[in-house]
Amino acid sequence: MDKILLEFIETLDQSLKRLQPEGFAHLTVSQFQYIDTIAALGQPTITDVVARLGFSKPSVTAGIQKLVEMGFVVKTQSETDKRVFYVALTGAGAALVAAKLQTLKEYGDFIRSALSAEEARQFDAILTKLVALFKA
Repeated sequence: MDKILLEFIETLDQSLKRLQPEGFAHLTVSQFQYIDTIAALGQPTITDVVARLGFSKPSVTAGIQKLVEMGFVVKTQSETDKRVFYVALTGAGAALVAAKLQTLKEYGDFIRSALSAEEARQFDAILTKLVALFKA
């Protein structure tokens, strides 16, 4: 089981790398996490991102600044409290999120097409169990 599981994870990783749109290759895992978190929260403060991810504030601030420089995120200062900064995705950042979701959907469709209805039901049950364990 260990060998085939590792092989599956490796093929998933390689397939996603082949399918990924322009702009993915030069982003780090942390940068993806920042982008995904900003997308999920809408227009959070940097403190909101820190709380959601559990990273240090200096790390998040530096990571977001790099995404600002790359053109994926825009940072604006609060008009009422100058210590607070809000972050939001630019058009390029939103396009990157949409492309990532489309890539994942296509890969999911590919996996589903290889399974019978019963295998797909079992696979869904297994993945649901694994996701719950990861979130615990």
